[in-house]
Amino acid sequence: MASPDTRVVSLTVTEKGYCHDPASGRLNFQHPDILNDLKSPSQPASAIGFLVQALSLRRDSGIKAFTVLSCDNLPENGKTLQKLVLEFANRRDPDLAKWIEKEATFPCCMVDRIVPATSESDRDEISARLGVRDEAMVVTEPFSQWVIEDDFVNGRPAWENVGAEMVEDVRPFEEMKLRMLNGTHSTLAYLGYLAGMEYVSEAVQQPVFEKFLRNMMKEEIMPTLKLPESVDLDQYQNALIERYQNPALKHRLWQIAMDGSQKLPQRLLGTLRDRIATATSFNRLVLAVAGWMRYILGRDEKGNPIEIRDPLAEVYRKISLESGMLGKETPSLTSINAYVSQILSIKEIFGEDLPDNPHFRNAVTREFEKLMNQGALKSVEDLS
Repeated sequence: MASPDTRVVSLTVTEKGYCHDPASGRLNFQHPDILNDLKSPSQPASAIGFLVQALSLRRDSGIKAFTVLSCDNLPENGKTLQKLVLEFANRRDPDLAKWIEKEATFPCCMVDRIVPATSESDRDEISARLGVRDEAMVVTEPFSQWVIEDDFVNGRPAWENVGAEMVEDVRPFEEMKLRMLNGTHSTLAYLGYLAGMEYVSEAVQQPVFEKFLRNMMKEEIMPTLKLPESVDLDQYQNALIERYQNPALKHRLWQIAMDGSQKLPQRLLGTLRDRIATATSFNRLVLAVAGWMRYILGRDEKGNPIEIRDPLAEVYRKISLESGMLGKETPSLTSINAYVSQILSIKEIFGEDLPDNPHFRNAVTREFEKLMNQGALKSVEDLS
């Protein structure tokens, strides 16, 4: 990255890789990788630390800065990354932070393509076709879209020649994808998994889930979006359902469910805040959040263990035990209220506004209680 030949550095490290507080967008200075990178800047462990060290080396060598291009599912990902980089650089060297702010650019971009985790059977199939072993092969869907803000400080490839859309403002496209695709993906991940399904296609092929998602998008998500007139949201919605139903794309719900603490703020809670601000309904969005709360208990509806992959997994487990939600055959209403209240108090997920909103708090408690009493499938059916 410190080489003069490097002009653009892109990141696809998932939400968790930014070492930040998703609710506030601030860098987590207590994160072990960030602590390491402040102590030993020449041996970075985090993406932020690598970027700042590379930019520091370029400045010290008189080399022009590069463009930093985030391709992850974060609201205004370029601006978010710039803020994190500058926070870290300022803590390390204020003059370096000023140089980065002046010399580097952080355009936003939106990548829309569903990419399930590669399995051993995928590798075996491709190896048989190629006659050689390819450990880096990736299975994707046919659809792809890449929308990029055209703000590059040191030149760029002609990506528009191969289908990328270069725009002045990527925010409307980014919000559309985060809320409609990623938001409904997370909804499916928790409610579909709890209902006993393994893959996205399996869940959406169920009429009750398809109807639920269509109504969620049409009535609760689409009204919050502001897009150019050229964008047909109904067409995008239909295309999403068709993409989800592709049986050849083995996209596991468990994979999407990972790292919910990092995903919920931008995928679901931003939409919820907009619905609350306009005093409009949000029943399906709330059920999705309640589904996540039910999922992180670590037991499915048949009592089987769920492997929770999340930076806050231990926090969830502690709350589950202290509230009485785990260890009892039938949790009481008192346990349910205590559990929901303590989960909502995790500020890095919910901030301070949502827990203080009685309408939201009551709604999520009600839907969580329904999930505990009647299960995910019936709860989805009630709202579809």
